[in-house]
Amino acid sequence: SRGLGDVYKRQDKGFLSEEDAARARVDELNTFARSELFKQIRSSSEIHREFRFNVKLSAADFTKDESLKELLHGRELLVQGVIDCIFRDRNGALIIIDYKTDRVRGEETAERAQTYSKQLEAYAYAAQRMTGKPVRECVLYFLYSGETVKSSCK
Repeated sequence: SRGLGDVYKRQDKGFLSEEDAARARVDELNTFARSELFKQIRSSSEIHREFRFNVKLSAADFTKDESLKELLHGRELLVQGVIDCIFRDRNGALIIIDYKTDRVRGEETAERAQTYSKQLEAYAYAAQRMTGKPVRECVLYFLYSGETVKSSCK
C-alpha cells in the first residue's frame, strides 16, 4: 500500500526511526489519503504545514470566571503554537486543519470537537493576523475514525 511505502521511504531517508515507523497507523494514513479533505489540500496552490505562530491574546478570554475576567481586563498573554496545516482555497481564503488522534467515533466525535473550539479560534486569529488573509473555516480531522468536523472558527 502507498501509505506503508511512504512510511518506509521516510525511515530509509532518516526522517523516521525504525521505532516510529513501526508505530505508524498506516490504515489511518491511507484513509486520510483517500479523503475529500486530502484532495482539497493537494489541489491548493499554497500549503503550510506546521505553521508556527506567536500572538498576543486577551488574558480575560482564558477564563469563564467573571470576577477574574475583570481583574484580567486589558492584560494580554503571549500565545505560541503550531497549526498542523493551513491551505488556501480556490477563492483565496485560508482553511485551517488540526489533526486529532482522539479515539472517538460518531456522536462522540462531534462532542469532542466542541472541546477544541477555543483552540481553533486562537489558530484562526493567529493565522489571520500573521497572513493578512481571511480564514474561511477550521477543520478537525479525526485520524482514528476518518471523520471531519468543520467550523467557522468564530
